[in-house]
Amino acid sequence: MTAEHPMDPIYFADDRLDRITETLVRMNGHLECLRVTLANLAETAQDHEDRVRSIERWKHTLTPILATGTFLLGATFSIALEKFL
Repeated sequence: MTAEHPMDPIYFADDRLDRITETLVRMNGHLECLRVTLANLAETAQDHEDRVRSIERWKHTLTPILATGTFLLGATFSIALEKFL
């Protein structure tokens, strides 16, 4: 038996179930989209954190080298300036 008449209670129940099912399918799609977006966001955040750590390592490695280079350039410039004056 199929419910075809709009006043039939079974028709209302079937219609309500159809709308609930459609809503659940849409929600499932939105939740899947959200899951993918959050996974991409977590991956991007991890990549950013890795890059920041890499930059910090380079900074700590280069600091003594730059300090030494700056000192040598300053000393060389001071000696050259004394010789020309």
